[in-house]
Amino acid sequence: MLAVAPQPALPATQLPLTAILRNYAAALDDAGKARVAHFESRGTIAGAGLNGTFHTWLDGEDQRDEQRLGPRSETTIRHGDRVWVTNSDGNVRELKGVLLRRARTERFIDAGDFARAPASVTPRGVAQIAGHSTYALEVAAPGGEPQTVYLDAATWLPVRVAYDDDDGRTTIDLSDWRNVDGHRFPFKSIVSDGVHAFDTVQRVEAVTLDFVAATDPGIFRVPATTTIDMPSVETLQLTAREGHLYVPVTILGKRYEFLLDSGAQNILLDRRVAREAGLVAEGALEASGAQRTGGLQVARLAELGIGSGRLHDLVVTTLDLGQSTGGAFRIDGILGYPFFAEALVRVDPIRPSMTFGRPGSFQPSGTRVPLETDRAFPEARFALNGNVTASFIVDTGNAAELLLYRPFVEKHRGIVPFTLTGRQSFGIGGRASSYRSTLDRLDIGGYPLYHVETDVMLATSGALADRFDAGNVGLGVLKNFVFTFDLRDDALYVERGANYDDGRNRR
Repeated sequence: MLAVAPQPALPATQLPLTAILRNYAAALDDAGKARVAHFESRGTIAGAGLNGTFHTWLDGEDQRDEQRLGPRSETTIRHGDRVWVTNSDGNVRELKGVLLRRARTERFIDAGDFARAPASVTPRGVAQIAGHSTYALEVAAPGGEPQTVYLDAATWLPVRVAYDDDDGRTTIDLSDWRNVDGHRFPFKSIVSDGVHAFDTVQRVEAVTLDFVAATDPGIFRVPATTTIDMPSVETLQLTAREGHLYVPVTILGKRYEFLLDSGAQNILLDRRVAREAGLVAEGALEASGAQRTGGLQVARLAELGIGSGRLHDLVVTTLDLGQSTGGAFRIDGILGYPFFAEALVRVDPIRPSMTFGRPGSFQPSGTRVPLETDRAFPEARFALNGNVTASFIVDTGNAAELLLYRPFVEKHRGIVPFTLTGRQSFGIGGRASSYRSTLDRLDIGGYPLYHVETDVMLATSGALADRFDAGNVGLGVLKNFVFTFDLRDDALYVERGANYDDGRNRR
């Protein structure tokens, strides 16, 4: 016989918001205790076949978070409303977009400040969460992205925080709440994007409340970012093939061709290349492309050569690219964000060539377009049809002219005509369905482009179903320009290319 434990009954009525917030504040800290403004915590992280540690320091408006999971690492430093992230390769970027807005609300929730700001909280009813009867509260810090906090109706402590992330909803389940000198801390948290095979579990081992920065004045210092090691500016010939551009690279003296892909968040090696280089791959991570897929691993690569330039001490990803793309891309690898973050990169798709050097080594020319790099790829705002402005990934790895994602098109119905011209695209994770349409006008850096071929992606998951960007501006559009990525200056520069065609005469 099976005995099923009964679920706790949902609250019969919705309490007033003021009562909910009052109960939460009383549960979080003992009477007379101010919310913690100084602490240090450390513990372990496990997930996706990897193990590691975390370490957090808080001193008023300054905070440092370190996470190490296998060979991967990420350090986040906050000074008031400014936030910097350092990745495994030593690339430092200041958050200015969606991740900054998310960080504002995250801090607002972690500090308990929302309990004293009812105008920033919207009740969202009651829900059963992980066996708990909860009150759901939507919280948005000033200038922040909304997140939903689920408060246990019995203990009044959070059991879950949830927020929109890329193509879906990410949840952080909080449990094992403990009393540390009159303050409650969750000693266990599980982060999930809904695919539980890739969940990460964080366990706190120690919390110290008397941390002050004076013990280590450099702990909140923003580090210098890594730059490419090369003697002078250099121009390389690129290979143009099937609408893509490929860069010659060297690993251990052997030459390979990597796809030049500003829309990739990492440097990725085909599994064959990783084996030839003798890399030790670890983990069982999730990749998000045309579809979500597994099979991604990480490895340490001491050096990658690009002409006379050298990228050192990389943590790369590896994947069987042929299998993962359904045979569409049997290539050696992908040259993504770390290269663009460490160099100043000018591309002429028509020659085709790439001029690059250390940041500041030459003066970019053309019209400056501001970029955000919160998610480790360049995002820029462009105007569509003269009356809609939206954020796009500037994606040299995409051969198409323009991709529009389903969430954006559903929000802006009529932005392009619906057609019955179905198409199949291929990328990491396999194939993605779309229909072919035409955008009347796209403005990039003051240059109008007309009758832009547009693929409306129908995916509901993966990178092509992103909720924050409208889509991708691909190489089919970018080939009209000579363009320069200057990520150190958060900028893209565009100027007319030799074959510039504004498409006005297209039919």
